[in-house]
Amino acid sequence: MAMLDILLLFLVGNVLGFVLETLYCYLLTGKYVSRRGVVYGPFNQIYGFGAVLMTLLLKSLAEKSLPALFIGSAVLGGIFEIGCSLFQEKTYGTVSWEYSGQRFAFFGGRTSLKFMFFWGILGTVYIGVLHPILFAFFGRIPLSVKAPVVLALTLFLIYDLWLSYVAVGRWRKRLCGTPGSGRLDAWLDEKFTDERMKKLYPAMRAADRGNSASGSRKKTMRKMWGG
Repeated sequence: MAMLDILLLFLVGNVLGFVLETLYCYLLTGKYVSRRGVVYGPFNQIYGFGAVLMTLLLKSLAEKSLPALFIGSAVLGGIFEIGCSLFQEKTYGTVSWEYSGQRFAFFGGRTSLKFMFFWGILGTVYIGVLHPILFAFFGRIPLSVKAPVVLALTLFLIYDLWLSYVAVGRWRKRLCGTPGSGRLDAWLDEKFTDERMKKLYPAMRAADRGNSASGSRKKTMRKMWGG
């Protein structure tokens, strides 16, 4: 499996995941809710990484049986959610999902049986149906077109991920009352205001677990986030 196709899969997974989660939220709420993972573009990197992981780790299960593929997808999806939740909490001091109110929630609400079931369905459909279609399509794209497009989009997404990281970090500091320092902070304060960030990341909340922020700062962040 060519690295170029893996990168293309990551990019496509970002977009498909954004569309899927946006539709899911629309069906639940009846309105558009931003499900981006980055500040620019229709990308949700969790699904990009998820598509790559499923391709690398679950493809062999498709040759065994559908139940094996479903269970493998559910377990991998649950572990992946736990890992992403831990990474976000340790990196930003925030969380974007928390399932402790559900029955059969695990690891402090980082995943749940309900969403592992959804991951099982998603992985089964992806590996069993979408994967062969996508890679057949990737194979038809001329290398002279594929290589520069994938390279350009990958570089843009790397920049987008970095910018999202610093924008969320600066947003978090503003909510804690930390004044900016330097040109980058001034630019972030101007371009990525609290109002804009709330629209971009409506589900993001300050983490209540661990030592990512002091008690007083957590209270301030929850209050200003509306939590």
